[in-house]
Formats: sequence, structure tokens, C-alpha cells
Amino acid sequence: MKKLTFGLFALMIPAFAADISALHRQVLYTQVRVRTDKAGGSGTVVWSQKAGDFYSTYVLTCHHVIDSALMVTTEWDSLLQRDRKQEKRSPVMVEFFNWAGVPHGKPPLTIGSLADIVAYNAKHDMALLHLKLAQPPIVAQSLSPGRIKEVVIGTSAVAVGCALLHDPILTTGIVTHQGDIIDYADYWMSNAQIIFGNSGGGMFVQLADNYFFVGIPSRVAVTGWSNAVTHLGYFSPINRIYDFYREQVFDFLTPGSLRTEAQCAADRDAKRKLEDRKQLSLPLPTQAKLEKEPEL
Repeated sequence: MKKLTFGLFALMIPAFAADISALHRQVLYTQVRVRTDKAGGSGTVVWSQKAGDFYSTYVLTCHHVIDSALMVTTEWDSLLQRDRKQEKRSPVMVEFFNWAGVPHGKPPLTIGSLADIVAYNAKHDMALLHLKLAQPPIVAQSLSPGRIKEVVIGTSAVAVGCALLHDPILTTGIVTHQGDIIDYADYWMSNAQIIFGNSGGGMFVQLADNYFFVGIPSRVAVTGWSNAVTHLGYFSPINRIYDFYREQVFDFLTPGSLRTEAQCAADRDAKRKLEDRKQLSLPLPTQAKLEKEPEL
């Protein structure tokens, strides 16, 4: 309980009432809806910074939410004189919610913006979207690598996402299990109920007075004829998210990283050019040449 004093009178209010504004600002407002031509789900804004006349913004979602926007074809390469796989990525729609633009109790307004798929991994079931925005969005606060061990079974948890493509819905519970291995990947479980459409959204834990992003709802247990058990929801934990960032060379998104967006972009570009040299059977440059010879 928290105590508020008005003149000679003291009013005791539940502590959770004071946490509602933080819950909205740190959890609810960080969510977006992600749509492709054939599917939809949720996403969490994980990073945004001013870059010239726009805000460079990244949204994390599930691979299976956007996989219909990805296509790999096999085409003849006349230079290599053999078939070569070509990847094509279609932009996806990201819908932001304006909660302040409507009277209390009314559905939020939506503002759509096209986003590019800049990284994905089916094994992790994760994808990263990039947008250029005129205004800064609300960004989720990711739990830093050094604090991951603070999340234990019984920690208060909040799941949020666009269940059945509804406006973002909050459900609360606790972390109920850690360390389940599904398809060779680590998953944690919460009883904060989720349903189809929550995929790609956010799982948050409350530590002290703040809510921290700790995972992506991605699976739900089923029974019988694929009946969803909504309180047995699996999410990809934050340590795997940081593995994904590192593998895709977006590690500047990890809290505490000394790397910059520009440095990671340069490293990804250099890595692609090395692969192109291998494909063309060209001699690989030495480390000195890598620094002075960025072009093929």
C-alpha cells in the first residue's frame, strides 16, 4: 500500500494503482501490429535514435509472422554459369497505436508505416524490421545481459500483443518454467495468457518499479485436436534474442554494447562482400586490404 496525504487526511491506495501509468508507458505503448499480405502478428519497438531528419527504428517480431514476405528463387547466373539462389523481401506494414488521440475507453488510432525486413532466423523464430519515422516511438527497455539471472520462476510477468490481431492486450501472470528445449532452442514459459496473434509481441517482467522486455511470445501448448492451452505460453528468452542480434551483426541493440549502428552496418557490408568474392572465386583480401579496399 502507498500513502497519499491531503491536508489533515491520509488516503491509503493499492500500490498497483500507482504502477498503471508505468505499465502503459513501458509495456503497452511499445507494441505494434505487424501485417503481411497473408499473415499478421505483433512486434515490440526495441530501439530508436535520431539519424539526420528521421528516427532510425527497429521492431523485433517472430519469423513466422513475416515469413510470407520472404521468397527464395533459383535463377540462372550468366556470370557464374550456374543456378544461383536469389532472395526477395517484400516490405511489411507496421501499425503504431495512438492512445492519446482518443477519449479514455475508446480504441486507439492506428498509423501505418512500411518496414524493411533487415534480419531473420527461422531457428530462433525471430525477425528484425527497420523503419524511418518522423517522430520517435515509445521504446521497450530490454533487460541487460548482466541482470538476466534476476528472472526466476515466480517473477511477475506481463504478456502483451495483438491477440487475434486486436489492439494490444495485456495479460498478467508469473514466469512458470525455464529451460524447456523445443526444436533445439531454449524456451521459457509463463501463465500470462496468450493466443494466436500474440506472436512477435512482448513478454515483460516487473523488477522493482520498472518493466523490462525479456522475451517474445512465440508458442502455445496444445491438447487434443490442437486446442490451445493459453496459460501455457512459451516465449523466446532475452538471452536468445541477444544471440540473434550478435549472429546477425545487429549487436548494437544489446544494452551496454559499445558498438554503433553504423559500425554494425559496415561489418555486415564487409561480410557480404567477402561472400561475393567466394562466390566469384576471387582471391580473398588480406586484413590490410579489408580496411582500405571496401569495393570489389
